[in-house]
Amino acid sequence: MEKAGINEFEQIRVALRNLMKYLPKAAVRYDTDFADDILNIEWNDAELDNDELANYKAKAEYYVREHQDNAAIAKLKSNQPLMESDLKGLEEILWSELGTKEDYRREYGEKPLGEFVREIVGLDMNAAKEAFSVYLDNTNFDNRQIYFVNQIVEYIVHNGVMKDMSVLQESPFTDYGSVVDIFTDLTVWMEIRQVIEQINENAAA
Repeated sequence: MEKAGINEFEQIRVALRNLMKYLPKAAVRYDTDFADDILNIEWNDAELDNDELANYKAKAEYYVREHQDNAAIAKLKSNQPLMESDLKGLEEILWSELGTKEDYRREYGEKPLGEFVREIVGLDMNAAKEAFSVYLDNTNFDNRQIYFVNQIVEYIVHNGVMKDMSVLQESPFTDYGSVVDIFTDLTVWMEIRQVIEQINENAAA
């Protein structure tokens, strides 16, 4: 090949070009599966009319969460009973401004407005502890009884009300025994139950 001329190199080039089509073709494939992280979501009042919040349920729950300084909502969060004017104010907002009474009933049935609000905002921890203070501060109570009452407080703070008493037959309430095991004097338990019912009643508007 040292003495090859241009004609020989041209023949080699053409021959190699014709052989290229026989080389195996390999393709590299990359499969990816990335999930986007949502770092923050912020809504403004003006967005209540946007398509994303077009349904009544989203608008009503958003309003309650974002307006906890409203007099009626603040009362419900702090376990204060509502006055007639408070209830009228909630009806105006939930049944006129954000939708209709029929919209509300389609989503929540006959649930009282106060209970609806309380389930969203919960009950203020200080208000809950104040309601049960007689039992939490009672030095005659043993650790099991105080634990049980504290679990009731935590539940109501998170859920706003305790309508279904059957939850008391489950953990964490039963971690140290059933109600009858913990409160051998059932009159004490009945008093505690009355406090629960009063908290529920304050949200029954």
